[in-house]
Amino acid sequence: MKAAWYERNGTAAEVLTVGELPDPHPGSGEVRVRLVTSAVNPSDVKSRTGSARKLMFPRQVPHSDGAGVIDEVGPGIDPGRIGQRVWTWNAAFERPGGTAAQWTVVPAAQAVLLPPQADFTAGACLGIP
Repeated sequence: MKAAWYERNGTAAEVLTVGELPDPHPGSGEVRVRLVTSAVNPSDVKSRTGSARKLMFPRQVPHSDGAGVIDEVGPGIDPGRIGQRVWTWNAAFERPGGTAAQWTVVPAAQAVLLPPQADFTAGACLGIP
């Protein structure tokens, strides 16, 4: 999948890389979201620069919030969720895969139904304080 990531803390210009990473797949209790939009949360900037916490994983795909469509579910999740329009929150919090990618995998409870009248851009902003 196409994604942005960093492997050390610093400014965006210094540390962000854009390229190809392996496609993620959900584990038990998780869903995979094909992202349409990704939003930058203030906590994402603090995490990347290292002012909030040091890098927890060898590679971090940033951005905690986003919106898209569930396209794969893990064991224990109703397959009827596939095709649901959702917004996500905390995708990158203590997890290596945020929403600055084609897909993200999150616990099913962190993929919240997006009302049909809401567009994906608005959905990506719902988790931002």
